[in-house]
Amino acid sequence: MCYHNSLDLARRGHDVTVFTLDHGVSGTDPREFRVIRLRTPLLSGDGGVVPHLFRNLRGFDAVHLHYPFYGGGEYAALASRVRGTGYFVTYHMDVYGNTLFRRAAIAAYEPVAGRWILRGASRIGAVSLPHLRSTRVAKFLDWNRVVEVPNGVDMERFRPGEKDPALVSRYGLEGKKVVLFVGNLQPFKRLELLIEAVAGIGDPSVVLLVVGGGYGEQEYRAQTRRLGVEDRVIFAGPKSPCADLPDHYRLGDMLVLPSTHSESFGLVVLEAMASGIPAIVSSLPGPSSLVEDGEDGLVASAGNVGDLKRKMLLLIGDEGNRKRMGSRAREKVIGRYGWNHAGDILEKELTEIASGRHRG
Repeated sequence: MCYHNSLDLARRGHDVTVFTLDHGVSGTDPREFRVIRLRTPLLSGDGGVVPHLFRNLRGFDAVHLHYPFYGGGEYAALASRVRGTGYFVTYHMDVYGNTLFRRAAIAAYEPVAGRWILRGASRIGAVSLPHLRSTRVAKFLDWNRVVEVPNGVDMERFRPGEKDPALVSRYGLEGKKVVLFVGNLQPFKRLELLIEAVAGIGDPSVVLLVVGGGYGEQEYRAQTRRLGVEDRVIFAGPKSPCADLPDHYRLGDMLVLPSTHSESFGLVVLEAMASGIPAIVSSLPGPSSLVEDGEDGLVASAGNVGDLKRKMLLLIGDEGNRKRMGSRAREKVIGRYGWNHAGDILEKELTEIASGRHRG
């Protein structure tokens, strides 16, 4: 989302600089805007302590903070307050610690630092209003400052098309019904539920293609071996949205997003819908707001493997319905979820912050 927001603003003629953590990953940065990677020895997951962000945030008319950003968001908010620069916060999701210590730290942090950051924002962006209302931070917010800025999708890049024969051959997908999972393998995505559901179907022609990596990949691979479905679950690894990811969407007969918490929106759902692929999403406020159940996708009860399996079987057994849903999904995305729509909203809000309106 940060990439697309920045690219859209730059193409509208704004001078955009992105500050992000330096994870030591090499790559080519966009030409349209500057990217400054902040080094720190104190990295933890997607967070990192970067006090030098404070001194870097000089000379800007407005700041857009994607949050949570533990170890960086505090310095962005402090710099904005000290220098009188308004800042816009896009709140992405609640964070849940995976250890007792982390859960305790988050519980102590949110009502103090988290509240301070959010209450000081000139405006707060929700990628989905139903999701934001369901978050733990909802009680901290001044709702008069909240505006919905949905994710978008590149309709030219993500579009319907034939399955790439070379990829079909590479993954052994000839004659298969392909259930698609796309995303980082973070615990809240609950890939293990989808693997269990696929194993429960028991049909060797139904396979799961996992596009993404990191986090608990080895545990998921071990699960496929325990369930005896290692030949039906294919780990394709992460793919680039600007290169081979669109072709991987077109391999799928359906996309499944089985998350049970923290999923604010589900950009992968939009990308699948734009590709003409129906999606099955869990009944979380954010993802379920994208799908009209039974019309352009299906909603499964969050955390319920049995319901997930039933919804998958509905699509697996009815090719005509899959195609109808996929076509309706594409039409919906074209009408509602272009990046230019989000860009219009964000440009308006940041311009007003820069001009002195909407200051905290």
